[in-house]
Amino acid sequence: MISRVDIQIRTVAENEFHDWSSAEALGFATHATEEYISLAHSIAELDRTFGAFDGDQIVGTTTTRTSALTVPGGIAQLGFVDDVSVLATHRRRGILTQMMRAQMDQIHERGEPFSALTASEGLIYERFGFGIASWTDGWEIDRHHTAMKIPPSCGGRLTFVDPHKARTEWPILHKRLSQDRVGMVHYNSAYWGAALWDSEWHRRGASEFFHVAYLRDGYISGMCTYRIRDRQVLVVFLLGEDAEVEAELWQFCFGIDLMSEIQAFVRPLDDPLPWRLEDVRRLRRTRSDHMWLRLIDVGAALEARQYDSEGRVTLRVSDDFCAWNDGVYRLEAGPGGAVCIASDRSPDLHLTVADLAAVYMGGDSFSTLARAGRLRADDKSAITLADRMFRTEREPWFMEL
Repeated sequence: MISRVDIQIRTVAENEFHDWSSAEALGFATHATEEYISLAHSIAELDRTFGAFDGDQIVGTTTTRTSALTVPGGIAQLGFVDDVSVLATHRRRGILTQMMRAQMDQIHERGEPFSALTASEGLIYERFGFGIASWTDGWEIDRHHTAMKIPPSCGGRLTFVDPHKARTEWPILHKRLSQDRVGMVHYNSAYWGAALWDSEWHRRGASEFFHVAYLRDGYISGMCTYRIRDRQVLVVFLLGEDAEVEAELWQFCFGIDLMSEIQAFVRPLDDPLPWRLEDVRRLRRTRSDHMWLRLIDVGAALEARQYDSEGRVTLRVSDDFCAWNDGVYRLEAGPGGAVCIASDRSPDLHLTVADLAAVYMGGDSFSTLARAGRLRADDKSAITLADRMFRTEREPWFMEL
């Protein structure tokens, strides 16, 4: 039997980061170049970077990025989990659970009400209390079928920008537009250096990045970053201050000469572009989970957002991993804010912390979870009330890969 007690979990020191980054890459079945390690170091927070040590060898990695999250009606602190890996030689020893424990405890101690991540595998993170809070569409369309029945007319112009300018302008645009889009994560500027890193490994046989900006009224009101591979346009990022600007950017992508197909990887479920197309059936859409949200402090999280309608509901929230959350909460909320307190009242709704995360930003509904058997209601009218309270105007969207 393999021992589960001989692994030490702790944050890494400066002189250990090279080995940590090499182990992180190896955990994802690749090799870390010096450029890779240097880039990882540029965005690392060592006091939030955990390693699993088997003696002197780092065999597991995870890190937290100090961030913020746009929630309905506001912005809240977020500890974003990234670079989670365990070497293939050390699987099934409880290492991931130990790292998650250390990480969640630290996020809680820092007073951040949320954590979030994107999952490479769908079966891993629900047991740690993460729920699917936002979904995304992947798109593919033949260039010959991209005609729009409602073409855009913004009155601006398009221009290519060089990589240096793109690294400057993307953070500015994203910060401005992410304030009002539920599900957006707010990063520091160093993140964008990593997001726009253009290594040969990241290209996977495609071209270097192309960056296009849309100028309206003298300033950048939208941007698109894409690659070219085998006559395909691969849209990595596309964001505009309104649907018309985004339509202008899509029209540009659809019109690139000599291309046969356009692909986009992370689009919101409520993107209006399909409704502009002459033949929407030609747009092939693949839905997948994207942001997995974790309520680190249930009470603080429920008080952090605004609600679509007034109401009172008592929730029995089960949390096996973060015991401080497990309990009954009385939520009184509305468009002006919320008060959430521990309660000894009989609960209206019974659900897990992962399922509460799934409905928190409006990406799913209490009624859907109830029909799936994941939520129990002592009074079914409470489900209808909770749906009205937690409803959001738009689908949550996390735009990064």
